Amino acid sequence: HPFRAIRAIRAVRAVQRPLRALRVAHCLRALPPRFHRTGLGSMAVSNYNGGMPIQVTQPELLGRSDSSLTLSFQVQDEIGRHVDSAARILLNGDLHATVDPSTPTRVVRIEGLAPGSSYTVEIESEHGERALHDEFFPHEAETLPAPTAREAATFASLNDVHFGEKKIGGVLTEDKEYGDEAPGFPVIRADDTAIPYPRFMNTDAVTQINALGVDAAIVKGDIADRGLPEQFQEAGECFGNFEMPYHALLGNHDYLGEKAGHPADGYALLGQEPAPRRIEVGGWHLLLLETALPGQHHGVFGSDRLDWLEAALSESSATGAPTLLVMHHQPVPRSHGDSYPNSIGLRPEDSELFFEVVGRHPVIRAVLIGHTHRNRVRLYPASGDVPFAETTNTKDYPGTFAHYRLFEDGSLHQEVRRIESPRALEHSTKCRGLFRGLYRNFTMGSLADRSFAVPALA
Repeated sequence: HPFRAIRAIRAVRAVQRPLRALRVAHCLRALPPRFHRTGLGSMAVSNYNGGMPIQVTQPELLGRSDSSLTLSFQVQDEIGRHVDSAARILLNGDLHATVDPSTPTRVVRIEGLAPGSSYTVEIESEHGERALHDEFFPHEAETLPAPTAREAATFASLNDVHFGEKKIGGVLTEDKEYGDEAPGFPVIRADDTAIPYPRFMNTDAVTQINALGVDAAIVKGDIADRGLPEQFQEAGECFGNFEMPYHALLGNHDYLGEKAGHPADGYALLGQEPAPRRIEVGGWHLLLLETALPGQHHGVFGSDRLDWLEAALSESSATGAPTLLVMHHQPVPRSHGDSYPNSIGLRPEDSELFFEVVGRHPVIRAVLIGHTHRNRVRLYPASGDVPFAETTNTKDYPGTFAHYRLFEDGSLHQEVRRIESPRALEHSTKCRGLFRGLYRNFTMGSLADRSFAVPALA
């Protein structure tokens, strides 16, 4: 009888619940201390023996290239403990990878995919539980189109690395600095770990970029958190480990020493030529621009800077060299100047003139920006089809750098890539839940903001 069956099931469950609780308590007591807590209040399980349901959590489709998709996720039990259990990646319903546990946050790059092709994406646990789809983990994704010419060069960029930063999180102050801890607003401090997070996040980014074998590395400002000499020196020691030439420009934080009465020449301390300047990579021109106003968080681009840019672009146009503009502050249209972070961007009156200059020079393929700690791509009418691409910071969530492939016909591919060392993944995952859990919504952007292609120069 169906009702008798229901009563029997309920009776069995009533017996199982306390037994399950006892098993969980026993498991927690049996865990070595190093497994009890990781991340923001989560617990790690060293071995999974089928005691509780498991699920795939925090799934994200991080990036794409013309031949790959990159995913990150965790595997947890029903009370949020990390589980040492394999997971499977399925594309168009076919198994493409089995990911064994290595770190609580797992990053997997699926290679060998067809360019310009659409794939449905699923992540499932060993027991068949699948990750839920949302804006950060879409059900379907398309690889970037196939290159239309031979690769000319590659480079990587970092920005907002903030050597010397003491903490992140808390309630933002009126001037948008990190404030005090409060419910829903945790603080992560640099001295929470033996090595401060700005140092190990950037050290591990340099190591990963070296492994890619790019032709150059570029740092797009906010290198020294308070603009102090010792912070520039620490950054210089880290970036000195690049196995390729690196080039830096300064941001607003790099001049804060002047405001505090401790001015420092960041360019000299880093052994860099001051911006603005031009570098050449694989026949491309990269124009490194100065946008900072010392002592202020917003940027400026006055007539002297515009004149230099016009002259440099005239040279690029004369040779037909595809050109990238690299800068710290984001240009801001007048209609959006009051909202944050636009209120600390390039002055709208300067930005409008900047948009017009970009629109007059078709050799410009993209404008690469830091400062905002988010991934966004903007188009502005006066600048035509040139993407203005902001990339998020290196030091916290999601803990990334950008990888660029430049092609001989003026096309390019951008892919934002996560720093994958265990300590970087642990730290960046902690930062994901900052600001009442809204930080991810602010910083991540869409897949198209993080990874995109620019077509050939006409």
